[in-house]
Amino acid sequence: MEKNTKCFSEDHKEIDAICFCPECKIYMCNKCLNIHTSFFKNHNTYNINKDEEIFTGFCQEKNHSMKLEYYCKIHNKLCCAACLCKVNKIGDGQHKDCDVCIIQDIKEEKKNKLKENIKLLELLDNKFNNIMKEILEVSQKIENDKDNLKLKIQNIFTKIRNTLNEREEELLLKVDEIYNNKYFSEDIIKKAEKLPKQIELSLKKGKLLDKEWDENSIYSYINDCINIENNIKIINIINENINKWNTKNNISNIKFSLNDQYLQNFLETIKSFGKVYEYKYSFRECPNNMKENRKYIVTGKDKNILTKIGNNESMGTICENELDKSVEEHKWKIKFLKTKGKEINIGVAPIDFDILSTQQYSSCGWYLFCGNSTLYSGPPFKYYNKKTNLSKVNDEIVIVMNMKKRSLKFIINNEDKGDSYTDIPIDKPLFPAVLLYDKNDSVEITNLD
Repeated sequence: MEKNTKCFSEDHKEIDAICFCPECKIYMCNKCLNIHTSFFKNHNTYNINKDEEIFTGFCQEKNHSMKLEYYCKIHNKLCCAACLCKVNKIGDGQHKDCDVCIIQDIKEEKKNKLKENIKLLELLDNKFNNIMKEILEVSQKIENDKDNLKLKIQNIFTKIRNTLNEREEELLLKVDEIYNNKYFSEDIIKKAEKLPKQIELSLKKGKLLDKEWDENSIYSYINDCINIENNIKIINIINENINKWNTKNNISNIKFSLNDQYLQNFLETIKSFGKVYEYKYSFRECPNNMKENRKYIVTGKDKNILTKIGNNESMGTICENELDKSVEEHKWKIKFLKTKGKEINIGVAPIDFDILSTQQYSSCGWYLFCGNSTLYSGPPFKYYNKKTNLSKVNDEIVIVMNMKKRSLKFIINNEDKGDSYTDIPIDKPLFPAVLLYDKNDSVEITNLD
């Protein structure tokens, strides 16, 4: 049946129905239900729950319009007479070979089952309330992490855009500076525009003074002569500037230094700038040809639990994913799930780490030995049981690999004493690595990025 069904009444056809009467086969709103109940007191009506299917009491199979009077024990389903029909008509006989009874026969059974289910639902209700609380907390953390990551990306690209805008402004100002120094400035052009008129006025004034020299006051004439001399001086200065900045003989050779290939490379760099990735620390599976004493298993949802199942003998493995060089700092945590004497080495190893070797710590890699907090490594360090100033490990340790500084440090019991290794070669891909010795020792690796 459809949900949100409207009332059957023409007067109320826009109102959502709240119940259904299987005898009358009609949907009713609240007003119609009150009237219907007063006339048909013996009719059973079914409330409509928007979160549940509407039960009408009639079979919903195609072409069936009969009441649901039977129960199929095989399919745990109500059915009608057409569902039991032995005649193979289209749509009939779905339950003809099933164990079927009339509904009244299972009344007590279902009642008892209901009581069991109520108890079960009460337990599930408490359990799922707690689960939902945890889910909401995790969901909120995920949303916060997502928003923080987006904000980080936006801030970085805002800095890039600001830097590009500043560089653009610097270059534009540089163009103005060069052209203003090398060619006509706006001030010279404005003065040059007035020059012909200035010459014309001074010439006219000079001729008039020469003609009327003896007819006027000598003081006025001398003042006018001085003005003409000053005008000629100004005109000469402007003329010198014009000759100096004569563009006909000093054509522009100023360029913007950026070839097409450089621009294309720069644009490609922008397109590939940054990286959004999900790093999972998953251990590599044990090779089939591993010696029996050194075998191990990898378990956990993310294949992040390493357990030694062979007898006491050194073994080790690395993670599936290499440490991305474009990410400045990687951080992960090793937790001891089970260990006898912490005969465990943790650190990083290069891609040519030999998982079948019995002496990984002396051949390649950089490790902390958790049994006594000392350092082991292969070339170029060749540390063997080198003392550190770190405390003894309890049940977990944080490892930090800085790809920019090429340094590795171990934070034990929240105690950070600085880098244990520096100048680690990164010409080869590096991976988180773990070495185990005692049988049944087990560790878990998790991401802290």
